[in-house]
Amino acid sequence: MSITISPRLATAVPYVRAGHLLADVGTDHAYLPIHLCEAGILTPVAAKNGVSIAAIAADINQGPVDRAVEHIAEAGLSDRILPIRTDGLVGLDAYDPTDIIIFGMGGELIASILEASPWALTGDRRLILQPMTHAEKLRAFLIEHGMSVIGEALSQEGHRLYQTVCAEPRGDAPTPTLSHAELYVGSPDHYTSPDQRALYAKLIERTMQTEQRARDARRTAGQDTPAQDELLNNLLELRNSIDA
Repeated sequence: MSITISPRLATAVPYVRAGHLLADVGTDHAYLPIHLCEAGILTPVAAKNGVSIAAIAADINQGPVDRAVEHIAEAGLSDRILPIRTDGLVGLDAYDPTDIIIFGMGGELIASILEASPWALTGDRRLILQPMTHAEKLRAFLIEHGMSVIGEALSQEGHRLYQTVCAEPRGDAPTPTLSHAELYVGSPDHYTSPDQRALYAKLIERTMQTEQRARDARRTAGQDTPAQDELLNNLLELRNSIDA
């Protein structure tokens, strides 16, 4: 069995470190850990509890775990990928995964999963996250909890854009500062290739349209909109800066 992953899942691959134990939270079909093992990126390492595995495929629901078990077995990787049913990262500290992927959830839910397992924000940890909503709240959470965003990537499937955020504990490094707009769309420093810059410009434009509608709705309701005005001005400045 050879797994071909989607563009949005593929954005995680460059951030996964060889020689590290991966936890894929909300794994669903376990496609990503299977792909990473088949590509030779993940190989068995000694987990904290003595088990030798390459990845953990975790999900809160039994159905996805059952599908993961089937696909892992079909790929001949049952000795390398451990499927576990658990809520977020609960109990996974027993294995001490150092690379953690959380895709396909809202930014607030991802933040709550990390907050419930503070060990995931310490040590030689790398978080690879893909918030489906409220990316700005997730970035703010990461900064507040001692993390630095070291990389970002964008992908598009159909009409939808996906933001992938990679973060590590910053240790003694200065607290990073992001503008109001960059909390929503990320820093332009992470988007250097022509394809990524084009997607970044599209993300800014779509974010502006969404926030414009929200501001107009507040004004129609007779509410003041200073925060929305500031955000839209910041987004416009950011868009103009990358167009220059």
